[in-house]
Amino acid sequence: MIELKLYVSEIDYDAVLRQFGGAVGGAAVIAAKALPDSAKEDFAVKYLNGSSEKLAQMLEDAAAAKGIRLKVSGAQAAAVKQP
Repeated sequence: MIELKLYVSEIDYDAVLRQFGGAVGGAAVIAAKALPDSAKEDFAVKYLNGSSEKLAQMLEDAAAAKGIRLKVSGAQAAAVKQP
């Protein structure tokens, strides 16, 4: 097994909330748009971890589109504060 860590320095928080935050409802996703990026980051981490199977499938699909066959056995997001 290989552990691959990805560090994402830029992300469209609104898109993450739309894609993974559907369980909380559209109104909450719309309200989250008004939050500062630090709060959006916390929500994004929560929703990515709560939908880790969906995130894993998205990673598998992206790799397959490039001709790389792989099986992601888990995915986990964490907020990393930069100095």
